[in-house]
Amino acid sequence: MELKDRFKKYLEEQFRSIKPTEAAKDFRIRTLKELMDKVQDLRIKGIEDEELVYNMCIESLGNFPARLKDFEEEEHKVENAKRKISLAVACAVAVALALVIVYVVIGVTTGAWHPAWLLLLGGAFLGVIAVACVFIAKFGKAQRYGLMRLFPPVIIVLVSVFLFLVLNLVFKVPNSWFVFLAMVIVGFVFDTALAYATSFKFRHIELCVTVEIFCVLLYVMLGLTVADFWHPGWILCLGGVVCAIAMIIALIAKRNKESNKKERAKIARKYGKEDEAYYTMWDD
Repeated sequence: MELKDRFKKYLEEQFRSIKPTEAAKDFRIRTLKELMDKVQDLRIKGIEDEELVYNMCIESLGNFPARLKDFEEEEHKVENAKRKISLAVACAVAVALALVIVYVVIGVTTGAWHPAWLLLLGGAFLGVIAVACVFIAKFGKAQRYGLMRLFPPVIIVLVSVFLFLVLNLVFKVPNSWFVFLAMVIVGFVFDTALAYATSFKFRHIELCVTVEIFCVLLYVMLGLTVADFWHPGWILCLGGVVCAIAMIIALIAKRNKESNKKERAKIARKYGKEDEAYYTMWDD
């Protein structure tokens, strides 16, 4: 029996341990090619004994049953991912259709076409937010925190825009544009929290910036709503600067304390070793 036929028989027996899928068939064909390439390499090296070549080629596959098991597990993961994506798409389509139907019903029965379009906009925003959440989970799991931090601002902006439209068009709330000032504050606070959660290198600087932005925007909102607040209220901005400076000083003091502690421990270890050498060292 030729080597190729022996390899085929071996692979047919091994692949019976997993499901006969199209992907498994492709993997089986690739493995056969891998074995035949190995045969050519061995013959180029001068090995002609077919039994030895066969055994060496099979050994080159390593723990092949384990490889097959890993392959099947990966296939299951891919299939599960496809199912989840299909389910998510189906749910998104169902929600979109439901919102369209509700919008049409409200428009036909009440004539309130104008504010009711917010339902459609809210559904679109919700879809984008869902995708952003998926990317946050994906990049967070992969510990790609830089990319992960790009998506929360998208969510915050969409929620803020929708909230502004609802407050302004539906409830006619005065100064509803304050939502956008609050959006900036929430964005910085959330990003700073993520910076600390992921041990971002410049998280302390970001915290100082966030505190000052919070104070400035709070000053603007209070100045526009509270009478005679502008003149004494500027102290709030100054207070943000003072807080930032205080945090920087506290951070420097903490680092100096940690540095001194490490230096004292280093000196203690050094002199401890020298004392031990003194008591155990002899001239002879």
